[in-house]
Amino acid sequence: MIPRLTTILLLATAIAPAQAISTPRLSCRVVQTAEATTLATKAKGSDEELVFEIGWETGTEKVAGFGSSTAENGIITSTHRLGKTTLTRTILASAAADCILIHIIADKPGAVCFRARFRSDHPARIRNRREILLSGEKIQAHAWIIPFESDVRDDGKGTVILDGEGEALIILNLTADQEASPIADTLTRLGKKHDPGHSPPGPHLIWEGIKEERARGRPGEGGGEE
Repeated sequence: MIPRLTTILLLATAIAPAQAISTPRLSCRVVQTAEATTLATKAKGSDEELVFEIGWETGTEKVAGFGSSTAENGIITSTHRLGKTTLTRTILASAAADCILIHIIADKPGAVCFRARFRSDHPARIRNRREILLSGEKIQAHAWIIPFESDVRDDGKGTVILDGEGEALIILNLTADQEASPIADTLTRLGKKHDPGHSPPGPHLIWEGIKEERARGRPGEGGGEE
C-alpha cells in the first residue's frame, strides 16, 4: 500500500512547492499544478537537465481542489477535481525498478486526458505510438505512456496524447551512458518481473507489483521539498 501522506491543499492556479525525488540512476525535481506536472531530471554523472512535461487536459470542466502531498520515501501524490470527477496522480521514484513511474487514475471512466513530451532543444522521436525517445549530447531519455484500456496518438512532433482513459501509467528513465540499452530495456525488464510471459506486459501488474515491493520494505529513494 502507498502510505497515507499529509496533503497541502492549494488553489487550482497555485503551484505546489518543488520537491526532489531520486533513483540510483537519476534525480528529479517535481513541480505540479492542476494544469501540468513538470519533472526536471538529471542522470547521475551528467549536469544536463532534461524536462519531462505532462499537460493535463481539462476540456470545458472547471478545475478545483488541487492538492499535493509532501514527498515521502520517493512518493508524491496530488489530486484535483474536474467537475464531479477526481483525478489522482502518484509519482513514485523506485530504487528497485530503477526508474520513475507516474500513475494516473480517475474515479470516472474517460476522464484522464493529457499531452506528454520532453521539453528540450534536442529532437524527440516517437516509437510504437507509446514511446518517446530523446538523445542529447550527454543524455539518453525514454518515456512510455501506457493507458490501461485505450490507446494513444502522437502529434508528429514528439508529443504523445491520451484523449480519454480511466487509468494510465507513465514510465520515465534516462542515463548519461551513450549506450542507451539499460533504459531502453526498462519496460521489458519490469514486464519479466511483474508480468512474465506477456508482451506487452500489463501496466496494472507492473504498478501493483512495484507497490507490493515497497510494502515488503523495499522503498525507493527519499525526497523532500526544495
